[in-house]
Amino acid sequence: MKFALVHVSGSRRGETEFFDCSWLTLGSASKYEVRFPTSDRWPVDPLQAEIFEHNCQLHLRNWATEVVTLVNHKPITEVVLHDKDLIQLGPKGPKLRLRIRPEEYAACKLVREIMQDARDVAAERGLRGGSTLWSFFGQLAYDIRKNAARTTQIIFLGLFISLLGIAGGLAYYSYATQQAQERQYAALLKELQSARQTQADLEQKTAEERRRIAEALTAYEDETSRVIASLDEQRRHGASAKEILGLTQRLTMLETERTSAEALIKRYGPSVCLLYGAYGFVEKGTVGGDPAELVEYMGTGFLVDAKGLIVTNRHIMEPWSMDSSDAEKLKAGLQPKLVKLLAYFPSRTAPYEVSVVRLSDQADVALGQLSQSPEKIAVIPIRQPSRQAAAGEAVVVLGYPTGVESILARMDETVAEALIKKAGHDLHNLMEGMAQQRVVRPLATQGHIADVAPNRITYDAQTTGGGSGSPVFNDAGQIIAVHGATMSRFGAVSFGEPISRVLELFRGQESSKPQK
Repeated sequence: MKFALVHVSGSRRGETEFFDCSWLTLGSASKYEVRFPTSDRWPVDPLQAEIFEHNCQLHLRNWATEVVTLVNHKPITEVVLHDKDLIQLGPKGPKLRLRIRPEEYAACKLVREIMQDARDVAAERGLRGGSTLWSFFGQLAYDIRKNAARTTQIIFLGLFISLLGIAGGLAYYSYATQQAQERQYAALLKELQSARQTQADLEQKTAEERRRIAEALTAYEDETSRVIASLDEQRRHGASAKEILGLTQRLTMLETERTSAEALIKRYGPSVCLLYGAYGFVEKGTVGGDPAELVEYMGTGFLVDAKGLIVTNRHIMEPWSMDSSDAEKLKAGLQPKLVKLLAYFPSRTAPYEVSVVRLSDQADVALGQLSQSPEKIAVIPIRQPSRQAAAGEAVVVLGYPTGVESILARMDETVAEALIKKAGHDLHNLMEGMAQQRVVRPLATQGHIADVAPNRITYDAQTTGGGSGSPVFNDAGQIIAVHGATMSRFGAVSFGEPISRVLELFRGQESSKPQK
C-alpha cells in the first residue's frame, strides 16, 4: 500500500517520507526503516511501533514498553489507521501525520495536504515557544520545494513573485509617501520661519513707511512755507512783477496739486481696490488640491463697470508670468495655479472674489470680474483723454504702494500693532482684520510726466510693490495710464501702460485669451 508519513514534530520536523510497502518499523535503533534519534526531549524506544498491511488496511501496533504509542492522542496497542491520523511515539515523543491515497498515490503532495501539514508543524512549534507564523511559511516553502507537483511549484512561485511585487510596490509607496510628508514638513517649517521673518519685516516696513509719509508731508509743508516766505520777502524788497509772478505760480501749483489729489481721493478713492492673491505650482495634469507651498502677493485694481469689471495688470492676474524663478518651474513642467484673488474696497468689510476675464498679449493690462456687482461704488470712466499726455504734466497715482504697510503706517500705531499681532504671520488674516476695521484706503502720490512713448508713459510719482495696477490721473482728473512697474534701482521712476491699451481690451481689437 502507498502512504506517506509527515514529521509534524521531533528532530525531523517538516520532513515527508513516501512508502510503497506492506510493512515497516519505527524506533530509535538504526536497523529500523523509520529511525528517530532518541533524546530527553524526544524519547523513543529502540522499537517503538510497526505499521503493516492486513486485509487491505494499514494497522499500527505498539511495541514500546516504557513510552506508549498514541493515535489521535489516545494510547493504543493495535489500531487500524486512517488517512490524516496523528501518530505520536510516546506522550513526549515526535508526532507524525499519516497520508493514505490508495494506489494512485504519487510522490507529490496535494496543495491542501501541504497547507494542513504546514499548519500542524507551525502549531507544534508554537506550543514549544517558537514563532508560529515563520514556522508555517518555512514549512510551506519546504514542502512546496520538496513534495509539490511541478505545476503547483510554478503556481506558488508566481504567487510569491506577485506578493514580492505587491510588497515592493507598497514599500515604494510608503517610501514615496514618507518623502512627500518630509518635503511637506520641510516646506511648512520653511513657511513658518519665513512667516516669523515676514512679521518682523512687516513691522519694520510699517515703521519705515510712517517715516516716509511724515517726511513727504514735512517736505511739502517746508516747500510751501519756503515759497510763501520768499514771496513775502520779494514783496517787501520791491521785487519785479515777473519775479513775484513766478513765485505766485509755484505756490498756486503746489496748492493745485494738493487739492487735485484730495479731490481724486474723495471722488475715486472708494473705487480703487487692494488686491490680495495667492498662487503655487502643482504637477501637470493635477486635478483638485492646492499647491504644497503658496506665494502671496498684493496689487491694485479699479472699478470700471457697474457690473463688477475691474482693470489691473496682467502680472497681477498671472503673477508667475514675470518672475524668473517661476519661469524655471514652468520649464520643469510644473503647472501654475491661482488659488485665490480677492479685492478689498474701501468701506467694505468683506472682499470680492476676482476671476480673470481677459489678458492682453501685448501689454501689462488685464480685465477681471468681481464675484458680484458692488453697490454704491462709483465707476471710474475709461475713455481716451481729452488731450495727449505731455512731458512736465502733473500726475496723481491712486493705489496701494507697499500693500498693507502703507495702510498700517497711516493707522494709529497701537491699533496697527494689535492688528499685526492678532493676524500672526497670516497675511490673509491681516487683510480681513483691516477690512473689518474699515481702514483700507488708497494712497495718492504725485509727480510729473518725464517721457511719453506709444507703449509707455514715464513719470516720477513715487510708488512701489503693491501699487501695480493703480490708475494714473492727469491734472484734469482723467486716467491716462495703468501703473505697471517701478525702476528697482531708482524708486522715483515709474512706468505706466497707456490707457489706450485698456481700451483695446474693451474693443477686442487685439488677440487676448479668455480664461476657462
